[in-house]
Amino acid sequence: MQKYKRGIAFDGCVNILPTLTFEETVLLLGRALGITFTEDQEGKYEEYPAYRAFALGLEIALLAPPLPEHDTREVRDNVFQLIVTATSALGEEGVCVDMNALLESQIVSRTNLKLASHA
Repeated sequence: MQKYKRGIAFDGCVNILPTLTFEETVLLLGRALGITFTEDQEGKYEEYPAYRAFALGLEIALLAPPLPEHDTREVRDNVFQLIVTATSALGEEGVCVDMNALLESQIVSRTNLKLASHA
């Protein structure tokens, strides 16, 4: 029998340089990751324009920088952020799973988008 570790939290954050418009980036990422994003109408990310998708118990969100009149950040970077979080608690025993390597490899191999960490 194969040994494995159970994941209890899945998260990731990848910064994408804005080489395309926000909407073009959303469409390209959706195709590359096999998900369908919809515009965040709930305001979960407040001043950040956002699109969200849900798959396998994960929320995948793409955020754009806030509009200048709503931008209260100390560091005003100009990147899109792809964020992955688990939508439910999976217990207390197990490991936290960092999704960054998977996300980065999918984006780099399936799109022409530029990642901030690879610039």
